[in-house]
Amino acid sequence: MGSYQNKFKAPDFSRGEISFQPIKLFQYEGNLGHHLESGSLAISDVRRMLWTMLLIREFEEMVVRLRTKTFVPFEGFQFRGATHLSVGQEAVAAGTTMTMTNEDLITSTHRGHGHSMAKGALAILRREDLAHSSIPDPKVRDSLGEHVYRMMAELLGKEDGYCRGRGGGMHIADFEVGNLGANAIVGGGAPIAVGAAIGSMKLGKRGVVYCFLGDGAINNGVVMESLNFASMAQFKKGIPIVFVVENNCYGMTGAAIGELTGLDYLARRAAGFRLDNLNAEVVDGTNVLAVYDAALRAKALAQKGQGPVFLECMTYRYYGHSLSDDGSAYRSAEEVAAWKGKDCLGRFINDICQINVLAEAEINEIKDAVAAMVEEATIRAAHASEPDPATLHEGLLAPAIQVSCPRPTVPPFRRNSKGQLTYRQAVIEALQEEMEINPRIVLYGEDVASYGGAFQATVGLLEKYGPDRVFNTPISEAAIIGTGVGMACVGLQPVVEIMYIDFLLQAMDQLANQACKIRYMFGGKTSVPLVVRTTIGGGKGYAGQHSQSLESIVTHFPGLKVVAPATAYDVKGLLKSAIRDPNPVVFIEHQLLYAQQDVVPTKEYLVPIGKGCVRRSGTDVTIAAYSYMTTVALQAAAELGRIGVSAEVVDLRTLVPLDEELLVESVRKTGRLLVVTQSTPVASFAEHIVTVVQKDAFDYLDHPIVLVASAEVPLPMASTLEQACLPNKDKIVAAASAMLGLS
Repeated sequence: MGSYQNKFKAPDFSRGEISFQPIKLFQYEGNLGHHLESGSLAISDVRRMLWTMLLIREFEEMVVRLRTKTFVPFEGFQFRGATHLSVGQEAVAAGTTMTMTNEDLITSTHRGHGHSMAKGALAILRREDLAHSSIPDPKVRDSLGEHVYRMMAELLGKEDGYCRGRGGGMHIADFEVGNLGANAIVGGGAPIAVGAAIGSMKLGKRGVVYCFLGDGAINNGVVMESLNFASMAQFKKGIPIVFVVENNCYGMTGAAIGELTGLDYLARRAAGFRLDNLNAEVVDGTNVLAVYDAALRAKALAQKGQGPVFLECMTYRYYGHSLSDDGSAYRSAEEVAAWKGKDCLGRFINDICQINVLAEAEINEIKDAVAAMVEEATIRAAHASEPDPATLHEGLLAPAIQVSCPRPTVPPFRRNSKGQLTYRQAVIEALQEEMEINPRIVLYGEDVASYGGAFQATVGLLEKYGPDRVFNTPISEAAIIGTGVGMACVGLQPVVEIMYIDFLLQAMDQLANQACKIRYMFGGKTSVPLVVRTTIGGGKGYAGQHSQSLESIVTHFPGLKVVAPATAYDVKGLLKSAIRDPNPVVFIEHQLLYAQQDVVPTKEYLVPIGKGCVRRSGTDVTIAAYSYMTTVALQAAAELGRIGVSAEVVDLRTLVPLDEELLVESVRKTGRLLVVTQSTPVASFAEHIVTVVQKDAFDYLDHPIVLVASAEVPLPMASTLEQACLPNKDKIVAAASAMLGLS
């Protein structure tokens, strides 16, 4: 990436017109003979391509037979799970994947069996030269059969599946061959693919990322964010990504053209992102050779730094959205028949036969071998073991090993005479120290570069580490987090900033359906070392959309860690721990804390995630709080002390995982619990704290647990109303006094 400097440009209002470059439409004029003569394909490649297309078709048709019970592996077998099939679309998967190596990566869709089958099958088929035989040797054939078996086992939810039965047919991944996983959220894989491409580029890898999308995804906001993110002018060169849009004419039942958009081709959308139209092209997706030709040219552009590339492949799905939909409500039999007349598999076999590349008997031999392989794999998968319920939690979190490192040579911030830093300075120092020792850390978000972030918590980092590692992003929260997921999956350690926690609502799919689920859903095969820094702003008069305390939302999703430090010491130590953690961490900073000071050692230290602390010891009542509410709780405890009440203040520091033992131990000592949160009470994290203590310390409670929270209204701007809404020292003192019968 290069730094983007605002250069002075005089206003220019000259009359003129904006023109767009033309988009290529169905350019392919070759044939199989031309490919063989030019050497762009060899006979062995033709055999691999045919094997791949047949494997996809036979696998998908086997799913139909299982679902309709026309094939029953054993008496009593019951099929369950999703059935989004790609029959009719095989040319797109096979044609694109033929251009890939294991270095190249894919992200896929809910209709992703074909992509996964092709990526794995071709990785295996390339182990053998098929120039003289259509049937691979036994070792290769066994590996191919194992691939089919593991795919079917995953689809059936078996332990031997690619993802140990955690993901099923809509979430198959195989990182060993560059399959970063299928995604059941329409468009959900787009920012992940962009992040993977940026990460690969930064790590010096030659691989290209192919992002498969359906036509429905092109109407999705996160895809638009991703296309823009991939097109940013600040990149030194184009990122190595090819967006492959399989336009099979329908989202679910709505028609892409003539109903849901005002376009004739979705590739026109590409003109809105770069002056080169993202090198967009519309391809005949029923011709595997046309797809191969376009994908080959797209890859060459991406490898030369001229990406992104946008390919719209016109294709058709023969079955409905799923097997519970026969398609008759929204498309005619004549339409289906017309598309089947252009069947990609039939066309390719016809091309092969026309120039006698393979004899009909040889083609039939491959068909028979594929059918036998799929049937054998299906029977074996149907009989395979279900996952043991005892393993339910395996794969959720990567093991976190907190290791202290020698302090980096970067000069520390100057402390005051008491050895103190502000909370803001502690954040910067933590980021600086970690970036100094770990070149894989990248830091990005809205306005974090030269401006230093909305709250000046990244000031100076661009100057120290340059625009390759510190850069601004568009106002695209979903893309910010999603690209972070993709970068993390390929080996970077991104730290991203979401300016206000309110804005996380714009990105919840990428956080709650992607970041925290990928490791578990893909069988524990990858980790997502991503830190999402964000802030709470209540108490500054910013009203209802910049002041919420939404931590309870992110604590709801297994696989996320959530941290909310209250002091400068803790914010530095916990941020360093979060960056070194191999799991996604939401790191919540409070804007009212940025100017607060605390003693922060210059030597290396970490604060462990999952450990709270007692800020003030007491015997009469426990006040549990976190983030800025810890400061308020300490003020209240001091006031209570003046009236003879000994209040213990427990600072949770980390919400997930919660230090339940510390909480329970304190309540067993004091017999009373008062929980303070800046959130509204209903479904707040404070209510979870209540549940934990009721469960483990009920017999020690001398009084019902009391919750001091914000009022059940959107936070108002007016000072009088905001103060009436938020918890404060006086409200805590009054609540504690009432618990003790003092008021």
